[in-house]
Amino acid sequence: MHRAAASTLTLGIFLVTVLKQILEHHVIFGGERHSGWLPQGAATPKPTPPNDVALNITIESDGAGYLLCWVSSDRTVAGDLWYQELADAERAATENFGIGNDQWQTIS
Repeated sequence: MHRAAASTLTLGIFLVTVLKQILEHHVIFGGERHSGWLPQGAATPKPTPPNDVALNITIESDGAGYLLCWVSSDRTVAGDLWYQELADAERAATENFGIGNDQWQTIS
């Protein structure tokens, strides 16, 4: 499966190939307690509220490396990270989203 993406430079259009995907993978964002520095006498902020989000996660090849991409079902959460090696993108998916190697659906 190919997905066309507009370049941020005026170089035109480039293609990425989706290699692996996981659909509707639930991740909880938030729930962390404040851990940074506070001035003396400042009130400690409340923990961020936990938010259970269903993500569609892909690993894509742009020909030069690999993109770990994610977007929530409602499109309020999205992002991507670029890696030179596929194994690094897979490791980042495990570290950031708790994804095991056996959870991926191979596309191509």
